[in-house]
Amino acid sequence: MQENATNAFVAGVLVGKPIFRAPGIVVHGGLDREDREVAVIVLQAVTTDGQKLNFQNIARYADASGIEIIKEEPHVILATPEPKGIFRDLPWSSWRLDERLRHFQGVASIVQRFHATDVPVGTLSPKYIAVDEELKPFFLGPRIAPRSGPYVPPETASERRIDLRSDVYSLGRLLYFVVAGEEPPREARDIPMLEELGNHPAGLVRIIRKATCRDPDARYQFIDDLLSDLGRYREHTDVGMVHPDVEDRNTGILSVVPDAPEAPAQKAAPETEVPRSPVPQATFVANPAKTGRFFRGAALALAFAGIAFLVNDHLEAHASLQPLTSQESVELSSFVSEASLSDGQPPVLFAHVDESWELLSTESRQAEAEALFEAANARWGTRDGFIQRGNAMVAQRWNSEVTVFGSLHGDTQ
Repeated sequence: MQENATNAFVAGVLVGKPIFRAPGIVVHGGLDREDREVAVIVLQAVTTDGQKLNFQNIARYADASGIEIIKEEPHVILATPEPKGIFRDLPWSSWRLDERLRHFQGVASIVQRFHATDVPVGTLSPKYIAVDEELKPFFLGPRIAPRSGPYVPPETASERRIDLRSDVYSLGRLLYFVVAGEEPPREARDIPMLEELGNHPAGLVRIIRKATCRDPDARYQFIDDLLSDLGRYREHTDVGMVHPDVEDRNTGILSVVPDAPEAPAQKAAPETEVPRSPVPQATFVANPAKTGRFFRGAALALAFAGIAFLVNDHLEAHASLQPLTSQESVELSSFVSEASLSDGQPPVLFAHVDESWELLSTESRQAEAEALFEAANARWGTRDGFIQRGNAMVAQRWNSEVTVFGSLHGDTQ
């Protein structure tokens, strides 16, 4: 754990900055008296009875989650290992397909341990799966993730029903993320077509399709069956589910995703550019593929808010956005899930906050936004900026004035 001025002692542990947040819970890195790096899981004051139960379940299901409880108090749990990041921010674009599938299987094996005792895990969003210093995934308990978003089964979203087959659906959506490198789109069909995955191995597409059928009876009934098909996905005609209106494309023994291209060498920054602080090698790189959708979503939300002329100025003046690393984003605010800077001087900040933003009061949102923009200004010289949640703009800084839009909160993508 890197010590800094914000460290404090909680339950006898030196606590650092938050690593990630879940509804009602904040997870920090920490250092105990024996110099062990630990996870510090703190129950927040503003929470529901269901979230309190989920906090209690962290210790109850520690063995299945793959963690060891060191100390348990009414509002704080200390455990090992310490999360070094989250599943979403692993360097997916630089990994071969077999490496990505290996990490997916690591998540599936944890779900298997829960299912061995007939306990469903709940939503499997990559934003709420922790990874250790070796990038190995582990859980911090069942039902940590909120029951909304692209990884939530339809029966959970509509009826709040969770069972073992719901986990199969959520795993199928997670497999989509691992294969495609981006979040799955919303799906309203009973049997998903997945035409956008046509260039990926046909066997994997079929497996994702069967796992994510709307009807639980049409899905894999057991994770063992899903993993069995995954182990032989190149035999595409024997695995998963075919769609009557979709032709399998990337087929046969050579049905593999090409090696990821090498990242191009970065151009030297102009002398007038505000220098960035060096990033530790262990930090995860933000996914640049989301930049275009993020920018378009920001423009759409700003138009809805009646301030589209602001972002249009930046669209005309700057050709692209430069994504910040996960570490840089978290250093701005623990609520930021991703952020980018526009080209040119001075740069403009575009930040995307997660669902935990909704847990803040109006006053806290204003204070958090002001601190975020001040941090970006001190580090990169930004004067203007925008904060987005889903397709809605929730805050902006313009001419040094920070405005928070309390009524424009949107669903996350």
